[in-house]
Amino acid sequence: MRTLIALLLANLALPIAQAVDVPQPAPLGKSANKAYRQVMPDGSIVYSDKPVKGAKIDETIEVEPPLHGTQVEVDTRKKPAAKPQSRPVPVQRVGAIPPPDRKRTSDEAQSEVVRAEMQLEDARKRQQAGVEPVAGERTGNANGTSRLNDTYWKRQQDLAQDVEEAHDALRKAQAERNTLLPSR
Repeated sequence: MRTLIALLLANLALPIAQAVDVPQPAPLGKSANKAYRQVMPDGSIVYSDKPVKGAKIDETIEVEPPLHGTQVEVDTRKKPAAKPQSRPVPVQRVGAIPPPDRKRTSDEAQSEVVRAEMQLEDARKRQQAGVEPVAGERTGNANGTSRLNDTYWKRQQDLAQDVEEAHDALRKAQAERNTLLPSR
């Protein structure tokens, strides 16, 4: 703000400052606490850090002193080795509940089987993609090597559980579909 006022005074108000006895702004090293927006008798506007003789003060602007040095806050506490891994939560969509007097059709049951097959395929792909350890899943050994830690094995268990749940859902959907198919 202070620099802006100094530039305005230096570039725009220089002819006025020479014609009228306008005080010059404080040097940049010295900071003023206030700046004044003043209206000269001819209607022109002058910004200054001191009141100008013959001008009416229109507005007083509080100027903050400039900051010296960097104002960065540093957190020196120890950070965890890796961010906690978030795992996608599978969405279980529920189809429309048929009215009590209407049974599910074989087409609806087949759609449910297809959906369950897709979920199983997705779970298997996530399991395959999750084989590689991510940051924070290795622990260093005394001899300079590393080993997979409990976090890795827990994640592998969760992925295997997702595959098993998807497989169970597929078997259930297939059994329901098979009960609705006409007998040969």
